Amino acid sequence: MAVRSTGFGRRGDGTGRARGPRPDGAAGHRRTGGTAPAAAVALALVLSVTAAHPAGAGPAAPTPLAAARAVPAGAAAAGPVSPARSVRAGGAPATVSPVAGGLTTLLAARTPSSAVSAAAATAAAQGVSASISVVDRSTGRVLAQTGDAGSQRASESVMKLLLASYYLVLYGGYRSTPSDVLSRLSYMLRYSDDATASALFSANAIPTIAARYGLDATGNATDRAGHWGAARITAHDMTIFLFRASRDGAVGPWLLPVMAQTAPSGSDGFDQHFGLNALSGTHGSKQGWGCDSFWTARSCAIHSVGYTDRYFVAVLQLSNSYPDPMRATATNAARLVQGSSTAPAAPPPPAPLRDGDFVHDPRTGGVFVLAGGAPLAVSSWGPFGTPRTARRITTAQWDRLRRIPADGTFLRAAGTGQVFRVAGGAPVYVSSWAPFHREQPAVLVHPAAVAHAGGTGVWAHLRAVVADNTFVSSARDGSVYRIAGGAPLFVSSWGVFGGPRATVALDPAAFAHAGQAGVWNHLRRYPLDGTFLRRPDTGAVFRVAGGAPLYVPSWSVFGGPRPTADVHPAAIVNAGSTAAQWAHLRRYPLPGTFVQGRPGSKIYRILAGVPHYVPSWAPYGGEQFFVPVAQATINRAGSGYPYGNLLR
Repeated sequence: MAVRSTGFGRRGDGTGRARGPRPDGAAGHRRTGGTAPAAAVALALVLSVTAAHPAGAGPAAPTPLAAARAVPAGAAAAGPVSPARSVRAGGAPATVSPVAGGLTTLLAARTPSSAVSAAAATAAAQGVSASISVVDRSTGRVLAQTGDAGSQRASESVMKLLLASYYLVLYGGYRSTPSDVLSRLSYMLRYSDDATASALFSANAIPTIAARYGLDATGNATDRAGHWGAARITAHDMTIFLFRASRDGAVGPWLLPVMAQTAPSGSDGFDQHFGLNALSGTHGSKQGWGCDSFWTARSCAIHSVGYTDRYFVAVLQLSNSYPDPMRATATNAARLVQGSSTAPAAPPPPAPLRDGDFVHDPRTGGVFVLAGGAPLAVSSWGPFGTPRTARRITTAQWDRLRRIPADGTFLRAAGTGQVFRVAGGAPVYVSSWAPFHREQPAVLVHPAAVAHAGGTGVWAHLRAVVADNTFVSSARDGSVYRIAGGAPLFVSSWGVFGGPRATVALDPAAFAHAGQAGVWNHLRRYPLDGTFLRRPDTGAVFRVAGGAPLYVPSWSVFGGPRPTADVHPAAIVNAGSTAAQWAHLRRYPLPGTFVQGRPGSKIYRILAGVPHYVPSWAPYGGEQFFVPVAQATINRAGSGYPYGNLLR
């Protein structure tokens, strides 16, 4: 095939033109018959498989070219040429040298970013402007690119990727594209055949594919309408195109394998063995060459776009020396990128820990089951029937676990089936699902974890009784209680607490059986002796002794303020009432309770609400448990509120 230069510029493989003379009056510089018909005629041409280029066949006896393209006077190729091969006049392969610095930069490159920087610097030293973009094939993330990766350059034959994709989409995907059309598209890509591209070119092709894949800087040439080789592309857009097309079921499964079959030479004899087509291992490419970038300072181009096993790569180059050293610098860039690697991927985060997971304590190796975000000890596999797999977690993961299960967590004791609900860190028995309307999800735990609640060591992850100041409620009627000293004290209104608070709904039977042995022992009937109660409305403080609230006129007798449980004032005022909701405080201390008057050390024993002085422990066989209270409260016993919980 003869090649001739024109007034438009240096000839390339991509100076395609749809029809008619150029706007500058020069004749179209294509091969014989270089006018492109309308899209309908183009399709007809596609369907006519000519004998000149049968499906899958190489070019028919191409005419050898002088350096493959004519180079205008004064622009003779300078510097080293392709490390692969170059076609000289007469078609004889030339012996060539690698790009200066290529090996050094290859050895120095470690990441795509350093590879791109090294490739661009090496190209610049050869008078080549290299626009490069690298995208991760698996994620589409841009890994590296030069600062001008968004700058438009003439597409040359790289545009043929967009044209082939257009026809695949036009036919509804490669599976429904006629086989003879696929053959022509394949030939056009593998041999960068201009005649096929000119026959098929449609002004709709590039805009259609640009819109489909979001290629914002890709479009037809507007100042050389119909010249497909002058279409605008960018390195960034081409890597994005490759990634998105690869994920497009209509295009990718056909396009990428065809790119892996790029021939060593084009249909016009031009040496295509450069850039990504010169790589070993997994790779695919589409090459472009010519001098259609007439709006840039350097108008001649050698492009290579494609993929490796890990990356999509675009190398778009401009220079005033053509075609070399650009083939060599494209190959250097491709090899540098292929040899690079991203920073080692961080190991995937461990699967989130969930309730019901069995885990090992990383410090002791002990096995625990997670419930409410906290680890509950598994002392044996017996209750579970068979051993379970326990995850090994890090110390950091262990340390992030809750110490106590979240309130509201349901626990089911393995082996017994007994159900408990965590409230204030303690397992409160659930005798029936009826108050909860239906069975609730529950974490299977070792029964010993419940039986040893409040223990030390591995058993310290459940409390023995519900923590003070926890709000709980009846799952049946919604009545609310606040825990003080482990006992539920009724809350008749939210006002003194500043408004409604979150509560843990419990089986109402738990309130009725509070203080009983066995499964009910995680709620007390009366607050623990020594508990301080405070009225939020007045700040008045009382201390529980024998289940009754005894007034504390001053903190001084106890050496200063102590922790308190804020309770509704009505719970104190109605202490000892026969109504069930008030049944968790006594009116008077339990008979036989010992108290000590402070300041001082006098001991009293309460009988029928009356404090009786105890001068000696001897009658009782030695010192007994006593509750320190204010001496003033004993002295004023029977004088009415707030001293009305003792009699004189």
